Amino acid sequence: MPQERIESLRLPKAVQGPINDLVRALSAATTREDIEREGEMEIAFILGLETAKRLRASDIEMLYMIFDDAVQARLQHLQACS
Repeated sequence: MPQERIESLRLPKAVQGPINDLVRALSAATTREDIEREGEMEIAFILGLETAKRLRASDIEMLYMIFDDAVQARLQHLQACS
């Protein structure tokens, strides 16, 4: 689950809240379009953190991987349920 992987990063509270919101929104997405849109929002958010240098490069890279894995898992789950 992405939440456990994210918590292992020990992100600042100011970043953790919005990331938790993104995880919840991805979990609630019920269509392919919604899942893809959430994935785009996650990438945009992480890019903003990266541009502002709010996190270490290694944490940024992990967030990209965590969210990509989560989006792919949601898409696979959606396909399996169809």
